[in-house]
Amino acid sequence: MLAVLDRWWGGLKGEAGAVERALLLPRLYFQHFTTTSFLIERSDGELAAFLVGFFSQTEPDVAYVHFVGVDPAQHGQGVGRALYQAFFALARAHGRRYVHCVTSPENTASQAFHAGLGFIAASTQRDYDGPGLDRVAFAVDLGRGPDRPTRRRLRVLDAVLALEHRRELGEPGSDDWLALVRAPEGLTVIRPADSSVSPADRWIALYDADPNHGLDEPGLLAAVLAPLACAAIPVFTCSTYHADLILVPEQRHDQALTVLRSAGYEIG
Repeated sequence: MLAVLDRWWGGLKGEAGAVERALLLPRLYFQHFTTTSFLIERSDGELAAFLVGFFSQTEPDVAYVHFVGVDPAQHGQGVGRALYQAFFALARAHGRRYVHCVTSPENTASQAFHAGLGFIAASTQRDYDGPGLDRVAFAVDLGRGPDRPTRRRLRVLDAVLALEHRRELGEPGSDDWLALVRAPEGLTVIRPADSSVSPADRWIALYDADPNHGLDEPGLLAAVLAPLACAAIPVFTCSTYHADLILVPEQRHDQALTVLRSAGYEIG
C-alpha cells in the first residue's frame, strides 16, 4: 500500500503530504484490524483498492473508516463505493449503527465522494490530528431509511454437497444438481454428495437470503466471506439476484459456524 500512495494521491500536499499518508498506515493496522479491512487486487495481482477500518472500542455503536485508497485508473467504476458498502454491511452485522471517518480539507474529491454515500460533514476542525493537521469529520447513520436488521441470519442447508468440474458445457444427464455455473473453462456442478465422495471433498452449504440482498446493495457477500477468509477457511460461492450460497468444507463446518457467530451472524 505504501508503494502506491504518492501515485494514487497525485503528490497532494507535496513531501509533507507523502509523509503524512505513510504515517497513517503503520504495521499495527495489518496485524490487528484484518477482519474489518478489505483490499481488491487486479487479475495480475497488483493492488487496485483498499479500505482499512475497525470497530470502536469506546463507542459500541460506532465503526470507523481509517484510510481508503482506489487506483485512479479504477475511478468511476464503483470500486470505492463497493468497499464502503462491504464495510457498512459488516458494521451492521456487528450491531454498529454509525460510521465515522475524516479527510483533509484539501481533498475535495474525497469530500464529494463521502457526501455521495450519505455522510454528513462537520465544519473543518483545526489541528484535529495535531498542529497544522486540519480535518473534515464525517458521519453516516446506517439506521436511516428503511428498517434494516442489525443481525443477519444464515441458514444451514440439510444436504452435504459435492463440487464437480466438467469440461463439457452441456447440462448433466440427471437432475440431482443444486446449481450449475457455466464458464469458458467448463461447467461447475453443485450436487448432493453421495457415498463415493471422499470426506475431503464434501461441503456444507450456508444460504444467505438477507432481506436487503439485491443488486443495489453491494457488500453483503463480502461481509460473510471476510471473517471466513481471516480464519483461513476455504469457501466456494454461487450467487443469485436475491441470495448467496456459500460452501465451506464439511471438515471445517464447526469452526466456520463459530467464526460467523463471532462476527454477529445468527445461524439457523
